[in-house]
Amino acid sequence: MQHPYRLLAATLSIVFASGALAEDAVLDEIEVKAQAEKNKALQLSKQTSTANRVGLTVQETPASIDILDSDTIRRRGDVSLREAVSRTTGLTDISTPNVGQAFSLRGLTGNNSVGQAEDGVRQTPGLGTSNYPADTWGYEQIEVLRGPASVMFGDGTSGGIINSVRKQPKREASVEAVIGAGSYGAYRAGIGGTGAIGEIGAFRIDVSTLGGNSYISRGDYDSTKLMTSLLFTPIDSLKVGFTLDYSDNSPSANYGIPVINGKVVKSLRSKNYNVSNNELNFIDTRFRNKIEWDITSTLKLKNEAYWFKSKRDWRNAEELTYDASSGLVDRFSLAINHDQKQYGNRLELIASNEIFSHQNRFAAGVELSRTTFRRSNANVNSPSVPLLGFTAGQLQYTTQMTPDFDSELTQRIFFAEDAFNVTEQWKLIAGIRKELLDTERQLLRTNSEIEKDFSPTTWRVGTVFDVTSDTSLYGQLSRGTDPISTLLELNVLTSNMKLTRSRQAEIGIKHKLPDAKGEVSVAIYHIAKDDIITFSGPFQAVQGGKLSSRGIELSMTLFPTPNWRTDFNATALNARYDELADAFGEARKGQTPDNVPKHTANAWVYYQQPQWEAGIGARYVGKRYVYDDFSFNADKATSMNSYTVFDASAAWHVNKQMTVRANIRNLTDKFYGAYAYSASQQIVGAPRQIELTAEFRY
Repeated sequence: MQHPYRLLAATLSIVFASGALAEDAVLDEIEVKAQAEKNKALQLSKQTSTANRVGLTVQETPASIDILDSDTIRRRGDVSLREAVSRTTGLTDISTPNVGQAFSLRGLTGNNSVGQAEDGVRQTPGLGTSNYPADTWGYEQIEVLRGPASVMFGDGTSGGIINSVRKQPKREASVEAVIGAGSYGAYRAGIGGTGAIGEIGAFRIDVSTLGGNSYISRGDYDSTKLMTSLLFTPIDSLKVGFTLDYSDNSPSANYGIPVINGKVVKSLRSKNYNVSNNELNFIDTRFRNKIEWDITSTLKLKNEAYWFKSKRDWRNAEELTYDASSGLVDRFSLAINHDQKQYGNRLELIASNEIFSHQNRFAAGVELSRTTFRRSNANVNSPSVPLLGFTAGQLQYTTQMTPDFDSELTQRIFFAEDAFNVTEQWKLIAGIRKELLDTERQLLRTNSEIEKDFSPTTWRVGTVFDVTSDTSLYGQLSRGTDPISTLLELNVLTSNMKLTRSRQAEIGIKHKLPDAKGEVSVAIYHIAKDDIITFSGPFQAVQGGKLSSRGIELSMTLFPTPNWRTDFNATALNARYDELADAFGEARKGQTPDNVPKHTANAWVYYQQPQWEAGIGARYVGKRYVYDDFSFNADKATSMNSYTVFDASAAWHVNKQMTVRANIRNLTDKFYGAYAYSASQQIVGAPRQIELTAEFRY
């Protein structure tokens, strides 16, 4: 890997050598003005490409949507995608090193139900793994669509989608940068610049690096990312864009601590039970070409071609179990590689016209993609270690790393969406998506092959009624699908199964307060998921399980006075298995899915003056449960206590170009179980950490 500081220096040279950053570059003002801040925070009037293809605003879309802009993310001090989106309504972080980053939303969990995308394109999860993008640098905003997103993003998004929208090239020259340091050796630096290329072009380059020692022993981490964009406008009606990105991410290989008598013990918080020769590394390379052509004033063509490549490497002691009789922690280790490539093309037409004097917006298109995937592994062992006072030991290889299987997924997708204004106040919105999925898996060690085709049809219908110009009522019905496990890992059992089916009903209200005092939205929903795996006998899996989730969500941003801003959201849900049996025939009917809290809430209060600002926030996650791997008996459930974590931030605007900021995470040094890796192992939340940063804009 190229040293991060060399990469940062090279990018600085490129940016400042460009004629776009000449002496006449326009300087951005950083004065904190209440009215300007309000306009940025009110997102209901903003168009969202995550929830529709026809240019509807958040208020016009019959769905629940959160938009996090880059200014809000910066003020809260959120560096990672996980930190930022876990403050949105009802979304909790359930990430572990083996899946990269993963989330729970509306009672559904993991990367096969809650998808992740960048600029509207989703990479197929490789064996449930999604690790890009990992940090927030270089992104204009992050949009979260709650509830089935299958019409927009296809199979595997019944719980929702997280879409990171990158900053775009502009001909007006500007540069922004950040440099910071914090607790446990943490450091980060980033720079982004944009400007003109000749008479018709613009560029943008964003580069960032971060790292540190982590709060656990031997928990070092580092990450480097380069994002480049070019945009050309040869004529007013035509835009041609290119992006080329590279990311090298080695997060802390934190697999948590063993559970003792059903509890996590604070004295073990900083312990690392991983082996000393562990490895955790994700390398991503991405290229895209996007064309937008305004054929007429009412007809637009978009075409996007993309190519992704991911290399992933795990060599760790991943599973921990404390044996009370011996006083030892037994460790189960894995050594795995992923090589994944995905390429495709999406073509769509968007039309806006009138039908019998009623506005109508329509989009339709096709997408073709192919994903190839190879998993290699080796058989490894690692010795058991005492609970305290141990040496880490090393992975002991009993076989060499060799390919295990090759998979290929071919997708042919057809989609259409329409928004029709019945009256000036009443809209009808409908969308449909047809996918033809061809999967093939070659088992290299047994020289056998498994093939399966799927052809799901998903849809959404909804309506929006404007009670006033500031208040809208909406309702929707939607259908989605998720894979049983992952489309890239078919086996003899799952190849005979169909996709799980989800359906949702949702109603809600979106309201802008008078005099730009804020916004409020409320949603009530019910999701049901059928055809999940259940058991007819010991290890005899069949489809027939059912899960349902119903809940209410509240989101609001308020400006009670010119200097104060308050963000608040809360969720109450009841997710449960309506039908499910474990491998021993024990019923789990009525039980809550693993790691799904019934209640969540987030709050952030800011006070702003022209020269300084300060804020304090809180994140609440309710009680959760996790069950033994082989039995879902409620008596064997491990409960995880609810927790509230406080964060704080303060900033001093030194001048128009520089801001100094201090962030404190986990202000009260709360000790809590963040996620249950299994019934015998939990990842605990990070302790109090302090970060100081300097931000620059030119």
